[in-house]
Amino acid sequence: MGAEQLVEPVFGVVVSLLLGMFGVGEAVDACRKFRLRSRGRWIEARLLRVREDDDGEGGARFYPVVSFTPPGGDEIVAESPHYKTYPPGLGSFPTGKVDVLYDPLKPERIEVRGFRGDGPYKTAITALLLFGGVALFLSQMVF
Repeated sequence: MGAEQLVEPVFGVVVSLLLGMFGVGEAVDACRKFRLRSRGRWIEARLLRVREDDDGEGGARFYPVVSFTPPGGDEIVAESPHYKTYPPGLGSFPTGKVDVLYDPLKPERIEVRGFRGDGPYKTAITALLLFGGVALFLSQMVF
């Protein structure tokens, strides 16, 4: 088997592995989002600050950091995993309070109203498309 004949299968395996890894990551993320939205509880939280971060390309990201105390629990300080690309306006949090969806089993897992990312269904569809890409590459290698 010549070097040229090995390039195509190796490329297919590498692409399949990459797509598969991204697919697994998206599937895990979809499960987490579904669990949070299915068993999560809404609570009023205090906005502590909005952390600004750089996206690596000169743009800014703004993450709210909140504090709340779940019923029968200790105070939780958590940062939203979701961001906005613009700073919240002065009227965004006039009372300094925000609504937070938290997971009672892992209260540091939160979503802040107005800072929600993609939903679990969109993430699951992305995972399925990535797994479909893996199947396509692998089927091309076999047949």
